[in-house]
Amino acid sequence: MNQEGMRFSLPSRELIADSIELMATAHPFDGLVLIPNCDKSVPGMLMAMLRLDIPSILVSGGPMMAGTGHSRKSGVKSDLITVFEGVGSVNVGKMTEEELEKLTRNACPGCGSCSGMFTANTMNCLAETIGLALPWNGTIPAVSADRIRLAKQSGMQVMKLLADNLTPRKIVSEKSVANAVAVDMALG
Repeated sequence: MNQEGMRFSLPSRELIADSIELMATAHPFDGLVLIPNCDKSVPGMLMAMLRLDIPSILVSGGPMMAGTGHSRKSGVKSDLITVFEGVGSVNVGKMTEEELEKLTRNACPGCGSCSGMFTANTMNCLAETIGLALPWNGTIPAVSADRIRLAKQSGMQVMKLLADNLTPRKIVSEKSVANAVAVDMALG
C-alpha cells in the first residue's frame, strides 16, 4: 500500500494481544467477549484469548457489503481490490483520476471489514473453525440483523463457557488447527 505503516502489521497484532492481556489481567475479568473487525485486530485478539486462557468468545463486527463500481447507477460490485486495480488502471491510462475517485467513494459503502476474503474475514472464518467464535461469525454482514442476533448469542455463550470453565486452550486442539488450515486452503 506504499506507506510506512504497512511495515507494522505483525507488531501491531502483538501490541493488540499485549494490550488485551494487560487490561484483562489488571482488571481480573472472569470471561471476555472480544469484538474485532480489522485484519490486525482479529489475530491479535485470538492470540490474547489463548494467552489469557479464560472463558472467551470472539464476535466480529462483520464484513461490509460490496460497493458499486464507477457510479451508483452501474450496478457493478466493487471492493478494496477493485480500488487497487483501479489505481493500476489509472497508471496505464485505462481509467481517469475522476473515475478512480468515484470508484474509491463507492467501493467501501458502509461499516464492517472490507468486503472480500482478505485477512479480517478469513481470520473470522478460521475463528469459527477452531471453536473460538460461533458459526457464521465470518460471513454475516455488519449491517444484518443476524449480526445483532449473533452478538447476543455470543454473550450467552460466554456465560455458558464461564459456567463450564471452558477456556480457549481446552477448545483449540491440534485437530482444530489442522482443520483451520484446511479451511484456509479452501477459502484461499
